[in-house]
Amino acid sequence: MTGDAFDAAAAAAADASAPPAASAAPFPDDVISRLLRRIVRSGGLLEPHSHAGTKASLSELLALGDLVEAPGLTQAELGERLALEKSTVSRLVAGMQRRGWVRRERDPANRRYVRLRLTREGESAAAAIGAELHERHRVMLAALTAEESKALTVGLTALARVIGQDRDR
Repeated sequence: MTGDAFDAAAAAAADASAPPAASAAPFPDDVISRLLRRIVRSGGLLEPHSHAGTKASLSELLALGDLVEAPGLTQAELGERLALEKSTVSRLVAGMQRRGWVRRERDPANRRYVRLRLTREGESAAAAIGAELHERHRVMLAALTAEESKALTVGLTALARVIGQDRDR
């Protein structure tokens, strides 16, 4: 299905006043599922991509952003922010450490804790990737009308809220 045809089908199927109908299909096939799959596929979110000349996975991008935003997180805190299992975060941090992006430091106030900090290389990677992402987002958002931008903000905010509530169950 082309983008325009998909957009038309999604718009026709989207009735904000009614919840998705129950389906006998073995896998969800409602408008939200189709749109999320389209975003994930077209955005290439499942595979590492080159960002500002640096190949990085989505988990690495999110971890870099979190460590820029909150330097000194523990591995457990990073895992909580990323909603990843302990073993997955351990592999993620080890990989970032091998790349020279992250260093582990004992917390001087409580030696039981290990804090994660970006190295100079990690800060440089985060700055370059962040600048590229800022530009990509600026271009994408500029292509929206004011009404679309507002609807996107409202819709994504609501979706994030209900996904978070579902995850907390």
